Amino acid sequence: MAAKRSTMHDDEGMRLSRSRPRPDSISPTAHYTGYVWARNGLGDGALATARGKWYYRALQPAMALSRMAGGPVLEDFLLARHRVIDHLLSAAIDAGQVDGVLELASGMSPRGHGFARRHGSAIDYVETDLPDMAARKRRALDRIGSLGPHHRVESLDVLRGHGGNDLLALAGQLTSAKGLAVISEGLLNYLPTDAVRTLWSRVLAVLGRFDTGLYLSDLHVAEDNRGPVDALGAMLLGRFVGTGLHFHFTIPEEAEKALSATGFDPVRLHLPSAFAERVPDANRPAADRVRVISAGAPRR
Repeated sequence: MAAKRSTMHDDEGMRLSRSRPRPDSISPTAHYTGYVWARNGLGDGALATARGKWYYRALQPAMALSRMAGGPVLEDFLLARHRVIDHLLSAAIDAGQVDGVLELASGMSPRGHGFARRHGSAIDYVETDLPDMAARKRRALDRIGSLGPHHRVESLDVLRGHGGNDLLALAGQLTSAKGLAVISEGLLNYLPTDAVRTLWSRVLAVLGRFDTGLYLSDLHVAEDNRGPVDALGAMLLGRFVGTGLHFHFTIPEEAEKALSATGFDPVRLHLPSAFAERVPDANRPAADRVRVISAGAPRR
């Protein structure tokens, strides 16, 4: 392992940034990941879009070359992170620790539909996203009959408007929940470091209102994405999503320390391959290009 370096700042080399898109825009990754989930049997095909299929096919030649060169492959780590987060969430629900779920920037993820169908009235599941994306997701879930008193989609931009107050108000509607899980899959590495720290503080404030709190997310760290092929992949992905790609931390221990400093306890950053014997797709060749955050929140 290389020597430790300090947390990366926004203007350092691994950051490839652009300004955030307008608040109601739909990220290309929402379309792309929705298609990836559907083509791999995760969720209902109604959550896949024609644009997502087009993006997937357009990126396939680049992904094939990256795989041959030992570089990052989007489908590998997208599936790995999604499956591992599902596994950790299921374990928390089965253990009676969580009966409410708040998913931020859920895009066209099938997770809400799957968990709502599996657990019914035993959990409340609220998906959130920017206005246009939330409306699209709501229409898709309406078509397959997924929405109801225990599963809904709400518009939320946790980093703009009333920000943390809006998040607190939304969590306050989960009055029946004793334990809450907040999920932010596919979000952190598209945000600058200050925004990530703000988000973590707001999530912690929300979770602290419940008897038990669990934060699940994915995070890419620089140590897992080294070399010229990785750098090229990061640049292309940053251009694809239109917001840039940020590596906030050089090694996972820095991320763990930052989460602990925010107030989360305990904090773990998992490699997907650690779940290979229990979780499908966790042993794909490029699965460990991403880490999965599992962080507890002490009651306040």
